[in-house]
Amino acid sequence: MLSKTDDFDIKNLVFYIKRGRKLFIAVFLLFSLATISFQLLMLSGKGKEAISYNASVKINFGNFSYLPIIMQKLGVDVNEIKPDLDLEAKIIKSDQVIGQAYELLRGKINYEKRWFIENVKKSISITKLDERKDKENAIVLTISWTKKNEAVMIVNAIADAYYEFSQKRFKDEVTRALSMVEVALSSLESILSQAYLDFATFSSQTGIIDAKYQIKLIFDSLQNLKDKLREVEVKIGVLQNFLSAVESKRKIDVSEFAIVYDGFEKIIEDYENLQIKRAELLSFYTEKHPKVVALDNQISQVADKIKKRIQFELEKMKLERRSILTEIEEINRTIYNLSNQFVSYLQKRERIDLINSLFENYYESFMNATLLGGVKFSMISGIEKAEFAYSVGKTRKNFSWIIFLSFMVGLIAGFISLYIKELFDVRFKNIEEVEDFFKLPILGILNTIKDDSSLPSFKLGVEGVKVNIELLIMRKNNIIISVFSSGSGEGKTTLVYELAKTFSKSQRRTLAIDLNLRHPELHLKFGAEKSPGIVDAVVYNLEEEKFIKQIDENLYFIPSGLSHPSPSTFLSSDEFKNFLLNLKNKFDCIILDTSPILAVADALLLFPMSDFKILVLNMKNTGKIQSHRVISIANQIKSGFDGLVLNFVDEEATPYVSYYIQKYDYGEKKKN
Repeated sequence: MLSKTDDFDIKNLVFYIKRGRKLFIAVFLLFSLATISFQLLMLSGKGKEAISYNASVKINFGNFSYLPIIMQKLGVDVNEIKPDLDLEAKIIKSDQVIGQAYELLRGKINYEKRWFIENVKKSISITKLDERKDKENAIVLTISWTKKNEAVMIVNAIADAYYEFSQKRFKDEVTRALSMVEVALSSLESILSQAYLDFATFSSQTGIIDAKYQIKLIFDSLQNLKDKLREVEVKIGVLQNFLSAVESKRKIDVSEFAIVYDGFEKIIEDYENLQIKRAELLSFYTEKHPKVVALDNQISQVADKIKKRIQFELEKMKLERRSILTEIEEINRTIYNLSNQFVSYLQKRERIDLINSLFENYYESFMNATLLGGVKFSMISGIEKAEFAYSVGKTRKNFSWIIFLSFMVGLIAGFISLYIKELFDVRFKNIEEVEDFFKLPILGILNTIKDDSSLPSFKLGVEGVKVNIELLIMRKNNIIISVFSSGSGEGKTTLVYELAKTFSKSQRRTLAIDLNLRHPELHLKFGAEKSPGIVDAVVYNLEEEKFIKQIDENLYFIPSGLSHPSPSTFLSSDEFKNFLLNLKNKFDCIILDTSPILAVADALLLFPMSDFKILVLNMKNTGKIQSHRVISIANQIKSGFDGLVLNFVDEEATPYVSYYIQKYDYGEKKKN
């Protein structure tokens, strides 16, 4: 799956598109064609062109300066109220107003109500005229409709519905405001005063004014005391260890003690110098010699001084610890008392906040917003209704818009499909992810061999594996290298073949052995017969020249031999182990091809016999689940791998390695 640490930059995006290009193209074409078809279907039956008719109505607003008596008594000063054209425009286009217009037109039009509301909202446009620019406050409402007579009816019905809505809203708001203000203002003030009095009494009795802030201060103090207690405990521990060292006459680590306590350096230095001098005397005299005895007395005196100093410091630290513990206990009692009163505190504070909120809403917001808002709704000074509709020309289907929209839908669907694919892809995305997962060194990176042109870079990768192995084993001889894989098709056998050839060319006497006894294939790479091989040699005790095949200078090969009824028994036998140990002494390097770890347990028997263990990972197919099982199996036998080889690595596996593979291929072609 996608890692949280993945850097989803342009390079990664191009790589993911390239790797999933078939899916991306398929989804892109599917959704693009589907969107085009849907758009054409929606427009079908309406003809190639349609005539649109516009009808307009103008709603005029006047400034309002009348101040109701109730507002005068409450102290609201209103010189002149101006209409909010933005608010009025939203109200005109609301479902409520257009729905009321539909009711006014019932019996005159033949549309379903929901369809009518949605299409009218799309067809109307509003132009706002401001007196600062246009010398008047007005809204021009225009509808574009396909039927001429309906355009005039609909726009006039919307104007009538808006006027009715405004008048009703004004009456309702004023009535509700006056009723609520009359009730609220008569009791809120006394309730709020009593609430503040109750809270003041509570604070004087408990000392709680702002509980949250007080508790924060207490917990901060408690944390500081705990930190200080830990420091004291550390100092006590150091002093006790130091005292024990002095009493047992062990060597004293002055630097460790001086980290905690300054001022001890001089006396400890004297102690250490006397100990050194004593050791020098003992090289010439016995312990009973007068010089040694005199020096021991000096050491004892200095040690007594150190012990007294330490004991004094210990007592001081213990006294400080008791003091801190007493303060902590006192704070805990304070916290307990506060917690008992916390519920009462919250109730009283919430009551005050609630009353304050009500008071503000009723007195301030209500006066300045609700009443004034109701007045604004009554500010319509006149409506100039539409008398006719006029044609605005022909509108054609915008095929370029349909194509653009379909392209964008296909593109978005393609990216979403790629994201979902990458989200559930358990394969490794890049080398950094492999390193983080396995915590092993990567010995080499091998590209996919597609044709002869990619073979040189593959062999260069094998050479890199060989060099890294030599560096890790410090170029030792007589080593056994085992190559493992989680399953079949990882490229393990090919790596054994190429690695054996590469080691032999560096003047190492190299032996490759096919120990994949259930499905041997290494003999096909070397062009040799399957038998006689290692099974024949161990079972029948054959001479070496009969089963060891020399392939080239310094390169030898032992095939698997006859099929064994129980490969696990064969590989765990003492005869096989002794046989392999004998071969190890005769060759500089032995490379073993093994069975897949997740298929059978044969390969696990070779772990104790191997000096260097390689795990081959197919970057195209091997996922994290398989890899996790391999690591778990290795951990169960208390062993592990020494390095990884990443196989089948190219632009289809990771975007970071393909650059170097392509660069190497380009360099080779340039040389040729």
